[in-house]
Amino acid sequence: MRAFSMKEGKLGLRDIPRPVPGSGQMLVKTLACAICASDHHHFDHPEVARDDRSGMRVDAPHLDVVMGHEYCAEIVEYGPDTERAWRIGTRVTRIPVLMMTSGQTRIVGYAPDAPGGYGEYFLINEFLARPVPDHIPAEIVAVNDAMAVGWYYTRAGTEAFQGKPSVPLVIGLGAIGMSVVIGLRKRGAGPIVAADFSESRRKLARELGADVVVDPAVESPFAAWRQVAWGSADEIHDYMVMAGMTKQVVYECAGKDGVLAGIIDNCAFGARVLSAGGSSQDTIPAVVAHMKGVNIQYGGGPQLADWYECLDLVTRGEIDLTRFVGETVSLEQLPDAFERARSSDSPIRIVCKPART
Repeated sequence: MRAFSMKEGKLGLRDIPRPVPGSGQMLVKTLACAICASDHHHFDHPEVARDDRSGMRVDAPHLDVVMGHEYCAEIVEYGPDTERAWRIGTRVTRIPVLMMTSGQTRIVGYAPDAPGGYGEYFLINEFLARPVPDHIPAEIVAVNDAMAVGWYYTRAGTEAFQGKPSVPLVIGLGAIGMSVVIGLRKRGAGPIVAADFSESRRKLARELGADVVVDPAVESPFAAWRQVAWGSADEIHDYMVMAGMTKQVVYECAGKDGVLAGIIDNCAFGARVLSAGGSSQDTIPAVVAHMKGVNIQYGGGPQLADWYECLDLVTRGEIDLTRFVGETVSLEQLPDAFERARSSDSPIRIVCKPART
């Protein structure tokens, strides 16, 4: 099959063997697969896979690794020990983890034996696969995974202070930041303050539900948040005074070195910080975080319930992801699109449709 794979530290279009489904697995044909910044991180930082003791990522520089974990696919073939629950040709999706016949779990697209949707075919487990309605475009189904991340984090964030008044601040308006804005609006949280250097992304965030958008080059997002939440942009450093004030929930969605450190330096006392972006490495001012009593959550989602609840909302039309998809490309165009997707000027999601007709 044709695939855009990573090998010997290089990305390229290659002809590689079509995967064979094992016990409980299905071979599926990629209908749509979105380019995610996590794939850029995986390629740019092989040390992450090299140091991953969980086995969910595998550092295999001499083998083809086919990335792509945001997908919609079509059933082609069933492996052994499957229930064959759906007819061949049924469109499906699934949370992007592959349970191997050995019992090991892989993240789809981050190991040579768990190829993803940047190729014509890949493998998923029949267990927890979900058929999707034919009237929902494949590219919309594919970007559900990005939305599910925001759906998970907004659940965690809105539950953080157990009903006490809080105002969210979203830092970074890529796909995850936008999904957080949508999730917050859907959950009735707000007013929503969101920040990004990109004018087009601030505009889109406003259209998707943000109440206040901020250009960090012009205004501090934290000052803007204080103005909205406390009625004044002035900083408050008296812990006793702040104890009775509106709480701050910060969603770090930038994934850039230094952003999390900046959040800790500037956030309110007792803030809840959810690091959804996650840089490859960062140095944080631990003394400041300790003094402020900052609660930081790294990753941890989306969990199964959040992922499939989000998929239901998308397929029922209760969450509209049409604005997420700015461009579709063929497999032959994917190498160029993969590099263009790094830019803050790129669409929220570029989606590849590699299947041959």
